[in-house]
Order: sequence, then structure tokens, then C-alpha cells
Amino acid sequence: MTPKLIALDLDGTTLNAEGKLSPLTKNVLQKAQAAGHQVVIATGRPDSISEQIYDELHLKTPMINFNGALVHVPHQQWQYEYMQTLAPQTVTSLLDFRTSFPIKVMVAEGKKLLLADRPYTNLPFLPDMPHPEKLLGPDTLQQAPISVTMFVEESQAPSLRTAIQAKKFPVSVQSWGAWSGENAALEVVTQNINKAVAVDYVAHKLGIDQQDVIAFGDDDNDLEMLNYAGLGLAMKNANPKILSRVPRQISLTNIEDGVGRFLTNYLSL
Repeated sequence: MTPKLIALDLDGTTLNAEGKLSPLTKNVLQKAQAAGHQVVIATGRPDSISEQIYDELHLKTPMINFNGALVHVPHQQWQYEYMQTLAPQTVTSLLDFRTSFPIKVMVAEGKKLLLADRPYTNLPFLPDMPHPEKLLGPDTLQQAPISVTMFVEESQAPSLRTAIQAKKFPVSVQSWGAWSGENAALEVVTQNINKAVAVDYVAHKLGIDQQDVIAFGDDDNDLEMLNYAGLGLAMKNANPKILSRVPRQISLTNIEDGVGRFLTNYLSL
């Protein structure tokens, strides 16, 4: 079989309900690598909370973080690494939305960067920070961030997204988590960046054609990637709002090892 690039969203897709790799999924992905396929993580997560999974799978491929705004090879300086950052003035303008929207927490993130505008605990995909040394503000941001994420109630997410887009900032706004929990997240990255752009970049560097890309995802921030891939697959547990806009849905959830079981059959592993 022609070698495939297997692009994996993490949360709600490859990882189980505890945010971990099941033994079955881990075994299948390692078999896929041994068979000559390229496994690539493509996640909205920052690098700091993705590298453990990367290492657990013994990957050597590039990793995609921040919904495509960072492409790198962990633990080394890859010559083709790219990082798309937000202009400081854009971040300052985004902070102004706190006066008109009930934003629970706003977080600026980058490679080895995490700066929140207030203390917080129990936010999805972020380490608790009850006593931060400094808070995000116009005078404390010393490094251009890759993304700014705003956590709001699900009901507030659409209007906040519309308000950000109305300002015509040179940014892309992705959402995730809104359908599966009380904390909806709006992630702002630089314009024209998404997972599809990053997967295409990695595919070219690895010498793999678009038709040989298999992608798995479950939420709004996976749409472009699922439609780009030669075989784009939404999980059974995917956000209902995206199902009519994706090529195909598999019959199993992330909790049922949908990724691993599909690849076992499709790649004859």
C-alpha cells in the first residue's frame, strides 16, 4: 500500500474520555508507523501539553499545534519549522473585548508561553494557574504569542466570534469545545491559518500526495483538514453542527477506539 499521512486531532478523536491514548489505539498507531505510514498530530493544543503524547507514540514526524500556527519537530530544531504569531497591537485590541463580553479567562499562548489575564482553575486543556506570577496585559506581553484563546459560556461564543470578525483583524477565529462542555473556547490565530494549511505543508515536506492523507477530527477546528484530506473522517461523537460539512463519518466514537479500529481495517494492520 502507498504510504499514508495519518493526521490526528487529539481531544475527542484520538484520545479517550480521560485524555489519554488507549492501549489499542497506541498499538495500532505504532503498527502503522512500522508499516511505513507517517503519523502526524494536528491539534489545537499548545506544544507543552502535546509532547507527552508525541513521545508516547515514539513519533519523529513534525507536529502541528495551535490549529496550524506552529509546525515543528519536538526536542530538536527542524530546519522547516514555522511559527505564525499575532501582532502585539492585535492582542491589545482583543483584550478590549473583556468590557463587552463575559469572558471567563483570556490566555495568550506560544511556544513555551502561557500568560492568562486572571487566575483560573479547572479549564479544559490548561494547567491550573491559581496564583500566576504575572497577568496578561498590554505591558506584560514580552513575546509575540501564537494564539489568544477566550473561554466563554457556549451561548456567548457565536456573538463574540462575530464581534471579533467584524473588527477586520488579520486573524482566523476557530472554536472548539462549545458543544461538549460549559467552557466554549474561541482561539484566535493569524489570518489564513488552519489545520489544512499545516497538514499540506507537512505532506509536501514528507513527500506525500494530498490523496494519500487520512485525517480524523471531531470539531469545528477540524473542518478544513477533513475536507482537504484524500480521506477525511469525522468521529461518531463529532460536533453535530459539522457533520453535514465533512466528507465522511466513522461509526465509532473516540471512547470506542474509533481511530484505531478504523485504521486496523483500512490499512490491514
